[in-house]
Amino acid sequence: MIGEAVLVTAPTSEPVTLGELRDFLRIGPGNAEPAPTAPTVALANPAAAGNVDNGAHRYRVTFITADGETEGGAISAAVTVADKALNGKIELTAIPTGGTLVTSRKLYRTAAGGSTYLLLATLADNTTTVYTDNVADASLGAAVPATNTTADALLTSLRLAARAHLEAIMGRAFITQTWDLFLSCFPRGPQIVVPRAPLASVTGVYYTPTGTAEQTVSTDVYHVDTNREPGRIVLTYGQTWPSATLVTVNGVRVRFVAGRAGNAVWSGWEPVRTALKQLVAHWYAQPEPVAAQALTPVPNHIQALIANWRLWY
Repeated sequence: MIGEAVLVTAPTSEPVTLGELRDFLRIGPGNAEPAPTAPTVALANPAAAGNVDNGAHRYRVTFITADGETEGGAISAAVTVADKALNGKIELTAIPTGGTLVTSRKLYRTAAGGSTYLLLATLADNTTTVYTDNVADASLGAAVPATNTTADALLTSLRLAARAHLEAIMGRAFITQTWDLFLSCFPRGPQIVVPRAPLASVTGVYYTPTGTAEQTVSTDVYHVDTNREPGRIVLTYGQTWPSATLVTVNGVRVRFVAGRAGNAVWSGWEPVRTALKQLVAHWYAQPEPVAAQALTPVPNHIQALIANWRLWY
């Protein structure tokens, strides 16, 4: 019995790195999140005593993504604190926001009269556009990065889409991920087939009888077979599935973990890794819908690469 599987927790890594994709596509590392523009800076108004040291200060901003941080962005105009006992705060406005992959930003500032940009603060979002600087030079942090370690947003998106697409048509989970399998009822037979391979573990089997909250099936009732593909949950000898009337058509839920732990275990799966890279290359070179001369959205050589690893349920 196969029901509807819903992804609960996505993988935290991918079977192909962005560096491998760039090499495969013969593109340079310059395809990355662009560094931000400069913020607008001025002495705080109304004037107030603060901690910013006397002298001229300039600012830069960086973008943070899941892959890294951009180099320092454009340099702001200088703003001079003449007497911090009278006006020792600086207002930053129009702080740039980034693309959809940007999760946070960092603000960097020079010490008074300096030329090295040091960490001032981290904005843990991609929406805030104002900040009041009230930090002494001695409290500034690390220097701004000189290189951009973020990834190409397009390659990141295509890699995720290609991996998910191949997983779906192959009936597999490449990297560790958590799923919920919903069934209308318990099967008549002794087993529940888990629709993503390899099965790593089963968190629990749950059911919702009429008029009660969700119940947990005792692990004494079943054992988990992770040795075969696809994996399965099999009744222990002499046990039966709960017979209570279920409250909904999705009254049975199986939470399971599928996939491999990381890239290191992919050494024997090079055809699948190659298929993933080929699919990204296909979409990267042809961003529009499939051309008239192409008969299938997934080129036939990719189908051939994954054929021996495809599961049928």
